[in-house]
Amino acid sequence: MRVPEEFLRTVAASLAAGGWLMLPLLLTAFLIWASYLWLLLRFRGCLRGAEAHDLDLERRLTGAEGAEQTWAWLATLPGAVPRMTRHVLLRVRAGMSLRDACGQCRFFEMDEFCYAMVWLAALVVAAPLMGLLGTVLGMVETFDAVALRGGDAADLVAAGISRALVTTQTGLLAALPGTFGLAHLYRLYRRLGNRLDCCASHLALVFEHGPASVTPAATGMG
Repeated sequence: MRVPEEFLRTVAASLAAGGWLMLPLLLTAFLIWASYLWLLLRFRGCLRGAEAHDLDLERRLTGAEGAEQTWAWLATLPGAVPRMTRHVLLRVRAGMSLRDACGQCRFFEMDEFCYAMVWLAALVVAAPLMGLLGTVLGMVETFDAVALRGGDAADLVAAGISRALVTTQTGLLAALPGTFGLAHLYRLYRRLGNRLDCCASHLALVFEHGPASVTPAATGMG
């Protein structure tokens, strides 16, 4: 039990040394990790499921299943590709052009990730800046203590330097994992965008360059 107690005492001393600025720093670190984990789960959910060419839309839309059963079947599949395919088919049925439907559905699938990743990037940038603010405040306290030249000057100098170092360390510890996490999420974002682009291209082949029987009008979507 001695090691955990010593660890807790060290953590408590660090928090006390950092002062009030440790609260927003710890909150920022929590938000960075929470945002990363939420985005990671959302990306994994969207990247699940089949590719567009595995859905066999041409056979389903011209076969016994028909458009209605195809929509219902797509609604049961996980992932962004089946969801985008279903919404594109519904928009084409409502009279929208295939190109506009694909662009609109792709935007809806990707838009939430754009704002969430901008938010995460802002948090990653804010963490070291708040640490730098703690450094400035700590150095101001240090210079004030040196100017006093009293009996407590040494203690005040030590407290100011401690705050400067602790807040800077906390800001860097929060920002570094967030930076690598943001790079990982950006790779997943590009991967999802590529899958949706492939889905749009496949739908164009099915409806615009496929047999005459596979058209919006022939499948009840025109």
